[in-house]
Amino acid sequence: MLTNFIEGLKLFFASKRMRWFTLVFFVGAVTITIWENLGAMFDILRPLAFSGGVFPIYFMLVAFMSLLGLQRFVASDESYMTSFLYTLVWGVISVLVLVGMVVFTFGLFMLVFVGVAFFGWITFQSYFATRTSLGFAESVDVGERSLLFGFFYGAIYIFNYIVIVGAIIVGVILFGFNLVQFVLAVLGGALAAGFNFVNGLILLAERNKSTASGVSILGLFISLYSGYFIYNVLKGFDPNLDLLSIAISVAFILYTMSGIGRSLASRADLDTRFKLSKEFAATLTYFLASGFMFVDTVFTLIVTNTDLQGIVSDVIKLFLFPFIAFIMVLRYLYRSRKAIKDVEPTPEDQPDIDEDEPMLSEVEPAVIDEPVEEEDVLLVPEEEEAEDPQDVADDEEVLEEYYASAEEEPDRDEYESE
Repeated sequence: MLTNFIEGLKLFFASKRMRWFTLVFFVGAVTITIWENLGAMFDILRPLAFSGGVFPIYFMLVAFMSLLGLQRFVASDESYMTSFLYTLVWGVISVLVLVGMVVFTFGLFMLVFVGVAFFGWITFQSYFATRTSLGFAESVDVGERSLLFGFFYGAIYIFNYIVIVGAIIVGVILFGFNLVQFVLAVLGGALAAGFNFVNGLILLAERNKSTASGVSILGLFISLYSGYFIYNVLKGFDPNLDLLSIAISVAFILYTMSGIGRSLASRADLDTRFKLSKEFAATLTYFLASGFMFVDTVFTLIVTNTDLQGIVSDVIKLFLFPFIAFIMVLRYLYRSRKAIKDVEPTPEDQPDIDEDEPMLSEVEPAVIDEPVEEEDVLLVPEEEEAEDPQDVADDEEVLEEYYASAEEEPDRDEYESE
């Protein structure tokens, strides 16, 4: 997991242009976070939070240029100063596009930011989280340790309920009781527990197969994610800096960046007519991430109900993650069954057998203890039988008489008369 995580992040530092994009993204992430905290504390500064939308618009435009193969016109691969000048120009263009979308095409603005960036980033997070948990246990072979692993799976299954229920109890103890937040946390926890129950049934059916490890680890990951989201929902919005929440949020961003970047960049080396450049993969990732952060900030500032302020994204994740995980586990089992089916020989692969020819089982086996006749051991061409010695002697007397008669001159007249 750590190796794949690092390999995925290497995409974003592969060149000067990529490193520049990464720098712009983190500057935008810090700016959006600062505007969110300041806007929550001072109402007069809330309109400034909308300026954070410049960053996702910038990355959307850069991604489009990269898709056309024109990334050299938005950032240089040789000079950071040239990239800075390009960024100033595209920053001004991004401001104009953002204002135009809000004023003239607000529906398109909502579709791009809420429909694509916000929900797209959450979907990618849940997808890559479940895929990584399945991939982590994919190589585990139960084999002869099935009994030991059975106890281990059972312990994980029970632990998942403890995490979900424990997160609710700890959240209420630490942050007090809030009816709205408590109801949302309980509903989300019920979805997570329901997924764990169904996942347990699947685990029971797969207990003696190698897929059981993936199903069990997936249940553990979803319970841990749900516990964290329940904790955030019960905590509510806190404009003060929470180092734990910031650390976990950064870890989520880097983790999803790694997964998305690794998946999108894999198309860059394919021998196809339509290729996706690494710049496009990186900038599309930054568009989704910065767009999610911007929309989350706007939700925090425009929601007037203090019970819902700052927890909208966590509530959506709490409800969405178990649903995505259920789809992923079904897909995982289907692909596992399909892989096994592809390995098994098909009827077309079987050799043709003549129905008239007796089967091997119908032929009487050879008896090893019986004596084997000489002619069955070695077949040689037939040879003339050896002559009897007496016959050979008789033949020699005949030959002597023949040669003796041949020495005499034959009578020609008698020969001719004959």
